[in-house]
Amino acid sequence: MAWLVIAEDGPRGPELRADKALMAAMWAWELSIRDRVLAAGSLRSDDGLTPVGSLMILDVATRDDALALIAGDPATKAGLRGEVTVRFWNRAILNREAAG
Repeated sequence: MAWLVIAEDGPRGPELRADKALMAAMWAWELSIRDRVLAAGSLRSDDGLTPVGSLMILDVATRDDALALIAGDPATKAGLRGEVTVRFWNRAILNREAAG
């Protein structure tokens, strides 16, 4: 099952994103769970440059599984995440391929 996770940065977002060690730890964590990640990346302001949050589509059984994964993210633990939205995602097209 696919779960869409949208996380807006909290008030300390710019400060925490400037922490290279934290960002490296977050990337290592993402790579460690990549077998459960269908898509991931930062969300940006309209200038296309300024990070304001993140998006992940996780291939896990339940909403609770998605929340547990996000809770294990070093950036979440450090307080980067503000509002987090988790929704079941019903795939219609992925990687230009229609669901069959």
